[in-house]
Amino acid sequence: ANHSVQTKTAATAESGTSSADLMDNFMTLLVAQMQNQDPTNPMDDNQMTSQLAQFNTAAGVEKLNDTLNSVGTLVSSMQQMNAAEWVGRTVLVEGQPVVNNTDADDANTSFSFSLNSDADRVEVAFTDKEGNTYRGTLKNVSAGVHSYSLDDVSDFQPSAPPKGTSYNVAFSAANDDGNTPDIVALKKAKVESVAFSSSGSVLQLGVDGTATLGEVYEIL
Repeated sequence: ANHSVQTKTAATAESGTSSADLMDNFMTLLVAQMQNQDPTNPMDDNQMTSQLAQFNTAAGVEKLNDTLNSVGTLVSSMQQMNAAEWVGRTVLVEGQPVVNNTDADDANTSFSFSLNSDADRVEVAFTDKEGNTYRGTLKNVSAGVHSYSLDDVSDFQPSAPPKGTSYNVAFSAANDDGNTPDIVALKKAKVESVAFSSSGSVLQLGVDGTATLGEVYEIL
């Protein structure tokens, strides 16, 4: 009879989820066991202590989960506040890089990409609005995010890109052993504002669209 009561009351105790429910259920279990115990076979103190320890552990886990949820909310809020400080900054995100090969003071002659492993060479293609393409090479490029200028490129074919116009830039990476590292073209974009949502901060990049914090390769 004692074993039957323990089984039924333990099943009832498992129905609670909060720490308060768990403790109430433990007391219900304890009272039921005391009322229905066999006088010739009284409750085992060690068993009761073990049950209490299990309930306290469950209640402690719940409190720990509540604490972790609070920490997660705080971290998310801090990330959103930090993201707001990005307004006005220039970032690198995946996209089509463009260079302006002019002598103007504000001319943009730099381009960027991300390489997943070292490359013996990176082929760079500059294509103007008419479809003319000029190809050059960057040698011994290490893994990571890199920014280069036109002056860093060598071995142009058929010639260096003529000045006075803009070019779309594309890349391909290769090694002498035939391996082809992955390369991602990166474009510059200015953060105009930051939107906040339940899923995180979203950077508003004007004509360049939007980006999450995880999509930013580098802050310039």
